[in-house]
Amino acid sequence: MTDHRGLGQGDIASGAAAAEPRIALTATPFVTAIALSPIITMGLVVVTMRRALELAIPGRTGVDAGDLGVVQIASLVLWIGTVVLAWLDHRTLRDRGVDRPFPWGWSIIGPLVYLIGRSVVVRRRAGGSAAPLWLYLGLTVLGFAVAMIVVVSSGVPTP
Repeated sequence: MTDHRGLGQGDIASGAAAAEPRIALTATPFVTAIALSPIITMGLVVVTMRRALELAIPGRTGVDAGDLGVVQIASLVLWIGTVVLAWLDHRTLRDRGVDRPFPWGWSIIGPLVYLIGRSVVVRRRAGGSAAPLWLYLGLTVLGFAVAMIVVVSSGVPTP
């Protein structure tokens, strides 16, 4: 007697389980580091603003050129670090089998752009979570609130 089942139906009919599509692990330490970057930014803002208020003298801006230079260098290092982390995240996702992960080059614009794009792509292609994006947004809002509280609570010295 001939087998009239179609190609590949024999395995399912005989009771063997069908192979489920492999879902790639989309959480990487690199995207977590990008999502936690507002903590560093918050620290820079708080330190700079407090220093500016401590040095507040009528007729001065309150911030020395050296202080601004340190903040600019720290910001540049953070920006370069974000781009490198996005590249490492992209490479890791590709190695884990995510089809066409979000391009790391978008991180040049900023971490928020990369995290939004990555979240959309990971959700559509691998069923991943948008947790890094929400962590980044939450820390940004929290950081803004903490920075404002610290700055306002330090007060402006009166002569």
